[in-house]
Amino acid sequence: MTTQRRQEAEGQRITAAALRRSPFFREVPESALVPLAAVSSRQVLDHGAILWQPGDAIEVAFVLAAGVVRLSRDLDHSEEVTVALLDRGQVCGLAGLDAAFAPTTAFAPTTAQALVDETVVYRIPRRPFAAFLLANPSVALRALDATCQRVGDAYDLLTSPDARARLAYVLAHLATANRERMVWLTHEELAPLVGVGREAITRYALPDLRERGLIAYEGHQRGIRVLDSARLLALPTHRM
Repeated sequence: MTTQRRQEAEGQRITAAALRRSPFFREVPESALVPLAAVSSRQVLDHGAILWQPGDAIEVAFVLAAGVVRLSRDLDHSEEVTVALLDRGQVCGLAGLDAAFAPTTAFAPTTAQALVDETVVYRIPRRPFAAFLLANPSVALRALDATCQRVGDAYDLLTSPDARARLAYVLAHLATANRERMVWLTHEELAPLVGVGREAITRYALPDLRERGLIAYEGHQRGIRVLDSARLLALPTHRM
């Protein structure tokens, strides 16, 4: 084996190991992920980078290895609303796969944007990814389950009139981006993610969550520490 071949094989093994850290692929032997890794490409995104916009053709599936990605929709060209936040291990870009997991032409209905620096995604062409799903039904079922969960989360976010509940969802997902479970966005940056003005974040939603013991912060300092993600995520569906 030539040096180049060895380097390619080692790169594929590293990529396969990274993919296997996703819950979608955890039960798949690493050796079975090597063919998928061979056609994957790694992309590192800065805060604010766009993965796709409405109308873009969806040509790859994305596996989120680090960071947080926001999916949003523009309502009547006047208000952009968050419909989902994806964190480490999630897969997106599955629109356009038919009932037999065959790739069909699909166009993005949302905007996908990185919310933190060093967001890492693996881009996998849709045709080999669809073939992988057909060969691994357990992964396909997990993808279906995650899609259903995402639809439920979107419904909760869009129908909840409670800014506190929507903020709780946002903070819980943003906190997955680092081990300290810190959110480093300002109140002004959080407001459009939640769909309210900054004053509602500062005066109502954040103090309420702090009083409940779910988060901690000092005054107007930028850092917010998430203390209880499970209870935060229970708020949008009123399970708390």
